[in-house]
Amino acid sequence: MSAPVAAAVPSDIDPVPPSIPASPPRLEITARALLLGCVIGAVLAAGNVYASLKVGIVDCGSMTAALLAFALFTTFKSLGRTPYGVLENNITQTTASSAAAMSFVAGIVGPIPALALLGTTYPAWAFAIWGVAVAVVGIFVGTLLRRRLVVEESLPFPTGAATGELMATMYGGAREASLRRALLLVVTGVLAGVVTWFRDGRPSVIPEATMFPGVVAGMTAASLTLGVSWSPLLVSTGAMMGLRGAASMFLGGAVARIALQPWMLRNHVVPNAEYGTLNAWFVWPALGLLIAASFMPLLLGAGAIRRSFRDLAFLRRAASVDGAPAAPDPALARRLWLPLLGVSLPVIFLVGWRALGIQPVALLIGLTMALLLTNISARATGETDISPGGTVGTITQLALASRGTAGSILGGSLSLATTSQVSQTLWSYKAGRRVGASPRAQLWAQIVGAALGAAVVMPTYAVIVASYGLANEKMPATVAQSWKATAEALRGGMGAFPPYGVTAGLIGLGVGIVLTLLGRTRFGARVPAPAAMGVAILLPFSLSMAVLVGGVAVALLRRFRPSVDDHTVMAAASGGMAGEAMVGVAIAVLKVTGIL
Repeated sequence: MSAPVAAAVPSDIDPVPPSIPASPPRLEITARALLLGCVIGAVLAAGNVYASLKVGIVDCGSMTAALLAFALFTTFKSLGRTPYGVLENNITQTTASSAAAMSFVAGIVGPIPALALLGTTYPAWAFAIWGVAVAVVGIFVGTLLRRRLVVEESLPFPTGAATGELMATMYGGAREASLRRALLLVVTGVLAGVVTWFRDGRPSVIPEATMFPGVVAGMTAASLTLGVSWSPLLVSTGAMMGLRGAASMFLGGAVARIALQPWMLRNHVVPNAEYGTLNAWFVWPALGLLIAASFMPLLLGAGAIRRSFRDLAFLRRAASVDGAPAAPDPALARRLWLPLLGVSLPVIFLVGWRALGIQPVALLIGLTMALLLTNISARATGETDISPGGTVGTITQLALASRGTAGSILGGSLSLATTSQVSQTLWSYKAGRRVGASPRAQLWAQIVGAALGAAVVMPTYAVIVASYGLANEKMPATVAQSWKATAEALRGGMGAFPPYGVTAGLIGLGVGIVLTLLGRTRFGARVPAPAAMGVAILLPFSLSMAVLVGGVAVALLRRFRPSVDDHTVMAAASGGMAGEAMVGVAIAVLKVTGIL
């Protein structure tokens, strides 16, 4: 670990990395930084509800928030008496990304819509309060693991590292390049919003998708959804995923719609070609692929699991550096966390029991498993940048199978929420360490963002479902369908499977295992990604085709203009995702209120 810096730096700031020069104390957790983080975070949180139900992939928006805040205060310097510095920017992006992550933490991405598809609903306020309480626990665990994983071992946490590097670059002299990226983000966002409005709003002059002509396996291409969706969000998703992920989604969609769907209808495996009917069968091979993609990396990463248990031993004793006791971490002060946890833990049990109907024993089991599994997933996130929230949620769901369908889903939601919050917290701490931020200031920004996000995502979810529906071609809700299928299998056993469903699930599992193993070889970059294939099986083919367009476009751009870097691609893609999501939410509000 680096040597301590001058005494002028507050005691709750880690030693500054060598590439960041020590400087006098600067403004950090200011009202304007928090306020701007709340504004951007509210927009990102609402947009992520739309994105999570549309395709199951969301962007926590840390780089988006950092770029927008930088551009705003650079362009309008009169907004503050003092310059808006890098530490304030870090507070803004921390607050915004914490709010944006609430789609996962509150359960919007899977558990809540899965329960709705099963005919079970709960008060929105209960999920909002429960989500904030679980988020506080996740922030505590992330703060507990920060010194070990971020400071001492300096695990990559690539998303956090990229955000920190972006902030350091913006405030280190590359202002013109950063402003260009911010402008690109805004332009692509506006273009995406315009396309979305003229597709779903009024006048509606852009089709939902352009279908290919012709006949495939005796069925029209349109009936197989063979075409290209006019979705900037999905094109941008493909740009973010890269060519491998986008091609994998194309392959999964092609297998489902060109090979399986005609066979299913020809052999009367399903009674009709309606979207919901087809997906009631498609969910089983998709679930096999997704389970393999989730569990295999953990099984193959046995070293990471062993190291995570070593982390638990580390937490039981005082941390030490070079044989000397480490200084107390102000971010873990008892007078700070005793009241926070003293409120959050009882709220989890009280709201879970009285409002959500989960027995206290099941809550205790779920919370215990969540904390143990989160320790493993935190290290996995640090080493791979992939938060295995779905994996730990499924493990907990299986462990609570005897507690009923709703109990197992809500127990799994507890693990998903805790893991998601810990991952997001550690990404933020990694970014903050790059610019010499105060962890204590960041944890308050995390808490503010979580509370804001919970207040935004629940009403946004209600409006989107009322306007677009669930598990249909407009809002496929692929993750929710997987949670629902798992719950039904646990409840109904073999009777829950449709004809050939078991076989399809086992084939999907086997294919996923093989692809995961091949993905770890030197040819891995050319091997399809099983998770992307699994998601695509549940989507109309036209959506997967839009993802492929984005992946191919970026690959071609980089081939002919090698100077295009990751930050530029991420800025453009983030704008495209946010533009459709924000306008999509606005259209939903206008439809529900009767204005549109």
